[in-house]
Amino acid sequence: MDWNNVLWALLAALVIALVATALAWVQGVRRKRVHAALVRDAVARMCAQRPDRPGRLTRLTRDVVDVLLRQEAGADLLDSGERPAEAERLLSNAADTALLVSADGATTPRSPGRRRVEPDDSVWHRPGRVPRIAGHPELAQLCTRLRRTTERRIARARLVVGQAEQLGEPEDADCRARLRAGFDKGTAGLLEADELAAAGHVLAALQAIAQLELPVAEEGVPGQADVPELRAQTNALAKLALRHRAALDAHRQVVMVLPPEVGR
Repeated sequence: MDWNNVLWALLAALVIALVATALAWVQGVRRKRVHAALVRDAVARMCAQRPDRPGRLTRLTRDVVDVLLRQEAGADLLDSGERPAEAERLLSNAADTALLVSADGATTPRSPGRRRVEPDDSVWHRPGRVPRIAGHPELAQLCTRLRRTTERRIARARLVVGQAEQLGEPEDADCRARLRAGFDKGTAGLLEADELAAAGHVLAALQAIAQLELPVAEEGVPGQADVPELRAQTNALAKLALRHRAALDAHRQVVMVLPPEVGR
C-alpha cells in the first residue's frame, strides 16, 4: 500500500470538507442577513402604513360591500312598500352599477382558470318575494372566507413583528407596540363580526370585517401573500351584487305590470 497516496487522498478530502463547511457557513450568514433585512423592511412598511388609508383593493372591497348595504336597504323599503321614491333612488343608482361593473372587471383573473360554476340564485326566484341579499347562501360563504383571510393577514403580521423582536431593534420598539395594538383591535373586530354572523346579521358582519383598519400594506411582506385571495373575494362579492341588482330589477318589472294584490 502506498501510504503517501492515502495521506494525500485524506488531506484532499479534509480540504474539500473544510471548504464546503466554510461555504455553507457563509451562505447561512448571508441567508440570515437577507432574512433580517426582509423582516426590517416589512416592519418599516407596516409602521408607515396608516390604517385609515387602506390599499386600493381594500377600498374596493369596502365600496362593493357599501353597495350591497344600499341594495338591501332598497329591497327592505320595496318589501315594506314605504318611501317608494327612496327605494327607487337606492335601486336605480347608476353610479353603484358602474362601481360594481368596474370592480368586477378590475378583479377578474387575467388568465382563464377553472370552469366557472353557474351560481344558484334560486332563493331569489320566489314569486311575489323581494330578492334579499342577506338570505343568499353565497353571502355567508364569502363572509366566512373574508374573515379567514383577514385572520391570516393578522397572524402573518404578528409573526413578522415577533421575528423583528428577536432581532432586537430597539428603535422599532414603539412602532411594534402600536402594531400589536392594531392587531389586537383587528382580532377584537373579528370576534364582534362572529357574534353578528351568529345572530343572523351576515351582511353587518361582512361590513364589520371589511371596515377593519389593519396596519398591513397590500404590497410586500406580509400583506402581499393574501392579495390573490382578497381579489377573488372582492370579485365574487361584485358578481353577487350585480346578480342581486338584476334580480331586483326583474322583480320590480313584474310588480309594475301585475295588479297590486298580485305584485305584493
